[in-house]
Amino acid sequence: MDRLALIGVSQRRGGLEALEAWTAWVQNHAHTLALGASSVSELVPITTCNRCDLVVVLSEGKTLDQARAELMPPGSTRGYAYASEAALEQLCRVASSLDSLNPGEDQIMNQVRQAFEDARQAGSVGPTTSFAFNTALRIAKRVRREVPLAPANTSLFSLARAEFESHLPARAIVAVVGAGEMGSLAARGLASRPGTELFIVNRSLDKAQSLAREVGAVAVGLEAFLQQAPPLHGLVTATPVEHLITGAFLDRQPSLKVITDLGLPRNVEPALAKRHRVTLIDQERMHVLGEHRRESLRANLARAEAIIAEELEIALGDWAERMLGPAITHLREVYRSTIERAVGELLSPEDVNRLAHRFAHLPVKGLRGLARERGIEAAKIFLDEAGLSEASTQAAEEKVVHG
Repeated sequence: MDRLALIGVSQRRGGLEALEAWTAWVQNHAHTLALGASSVSELVPITTCNRCDLVVVLSEGKTLDQARAELMPPGSTRGYAYASEAALEQLCRVASSLDSLNPGEDQIMNQVRQAFEDARQAGSVGPTTSFAFNTALRIAKRVRREVPLAPANTSLFSLARAEFESHLPARAIVAVVGAGEMGSLAARGLASRPGTELFIVNRSLDKAQSLAREVGAVAVGLEAFLQQAPPLHGLVTATPVEHLITGAFLDRQPSLKVITDLGLPRNVEPALAKRHRVTLIDQERMHVLGEHRRESLRANLARAEAIIAEELEIALGDWAERMLGPAITHLREVYRSTIERAVGELLSPEDVNRLAHRFAHLPVKGLRGLARERGIEAAKIFLDEAGLSEASTQAAEEKVVHG
């Protein structure tokens, strides 16, 4: 894990403008970043509605600062950066939805899994990122199973729902624009509200119709909706289209009271909503609501953090074992060849191997403990200093040959 790193920004830690800049940069340059960055040998981008992270493995001889300078959007905020074990821990927190705007939301684990699969298909993953993502997803499953952070189907809209519905009349006409994962979860929640006439809007009418049939709503194509929408009381937007909702649209909606904007970039310009006296629940408002909810979940979040710490210790031990495998094999071979030279003529090959494993047992045990506590590099230094690494034994052999 020594060269693993995670850099990025989130709405919680960086702000919406920085998040929009990072997300646009990564989405527009994903192929170049994945295959052309000289500072990293593996890269997995994670982009969601409230975070943009790059999980990378630093190339040999490259520093975290060099990678960040090469990968981040020009002129944008530097964001946060984690290295080595801290990067793996943060990835686990992300996958477990502890660092989400709405702690415990269901979508993030699937989004992390999909990000890894997309990077795998693009050819930008390797052994370190594979281990990191498999570990993070396994730990996230345990957190979800053992810690009650949120009910099933909790989403970003769940944060806004109570405030959104408080602005609606008893009988309300509401539209959800966007039939992706976020829009679908919002639509399913609103469909259960009594007295609500619901419209599902999407660029692909087939996708809107499929969701509308599921929740008992009316499907409308996006272009038709923007030109001639029904008179609305509430609107939820969840698209990647910046400033989708225009002043002309709002001029035609005198009854519209509230908008929840789940989009990235922003679908609704805050000043525009204010001019039309429409309450806007955007990600900045949801950040405030999320922090209130985070405070109420303090004990359960602490339990989740404890699970991550426990599982990380096991995972890092497994990684150290994997990385030490070749060194352990070589160490045993050193013992075997030493015994064979000394008393090989008196013993069978089986006895030589048995003795080699027995003599190597204690140093191997110590190496594993050293790697777990101090990292692989410390174990390698020990082997080099003791003359037991592959490089040091080769050097010794060459010295003997060349006198």
